[in-house]
Amino acid sequence: MIPEDEQNLDEIEQRISSLIKYRLSLMGELKRLAQRRRELGKETRETKEKENEERRTISEQYKLMRQLRDARREFLSKINEIKGKVGEVDKALRRFEKRISHKSERLLMEKLEKIEWKLQTERLTRDEEKQLIEYIKKLEFELYLWKKAYVMKREMNELLSEVGSLKNKLDELDSMKTSILPELKNRKGMLHKIVMTKQQLLQEDKEIEQDIAELKENLDHIDAELSELKERKRLRESIITKRKEKFLLEEARSKMKDKLIKGKSLSWDELKLLFEEDKSESFK
Repeated sequence: MIPEDEQNLDEIEQRISSLIKYRLSLMGELKRLAQRRRELGKETRETKEKENEERRTISEQYKLMRQLRDARREFLSKINEIKGKVGEVDKALRRFEKRISHKSERLLMEKLEKIEWKLQTERLTRDEEKQLIEYIKKLEFELYLWKKAYVMKREMNELLSEVGSLKNKLDELDSMKTSILPELKNRKGMLHKIVMTKQQLLQEDKEIEQDIAELKENLDHIDAELSELKERKRLRESIITKRKEKFLLEEARSKMKDKLIKGKSLSWDELKLLFEEDKSESFK
């Protein structure tokens, strides 16, 4: 039958061995989590850099959109302003055209030249001459109106041409806006995914931090228990060792007594050991 002290010592040693194995597994897990946390730190930094880059790109695209919007407003304002001028010129032109009976400058010039030639070469009465002079004045004024109308038409055509150019620019702006909007939408979608990834990484890091804290707390408990168990083992081993030494000593003394009874001689050390026994018993 195994003595109770030795049985308790085996249980203590088994518990120590079990705790050491468990401690090693915890240390391995702690090392794995620490490595994963370093990886998370790197991934988080890279994700933040991507996030900042996407935010800068989106900000630039929004800035470009604002510039396009402001340019569009400016072009529309110019177009409306020019249309107002075109309307004014058109009204004035219509007024002049109503007072012009000839369709071209050439016809007016030819008619003036004929009348002037007639006035210079033919013999006319005073009334006829007076009538021709008045007619010349009328034609000259009509020619002035025609030239004025021509200038207005040219001005109106130039204004209309400018309106067309501005409308083409508006079309270009609208085309740019149309091309930017899908890219901006994609960028915002990418940014959302990046932010979600960053949040997941931060959440995982937080959970790992809690796991590491729990592991360290468990290790502290294990170290405390191991320290206590090792002290208990030391005390048990000391008791067992003393018991064995006492047993061996008593066994040796018993053999020496048998030798004395049988009349055999004892060595000095044996006598001394036997004497110490008798002395210890006399003091009891």
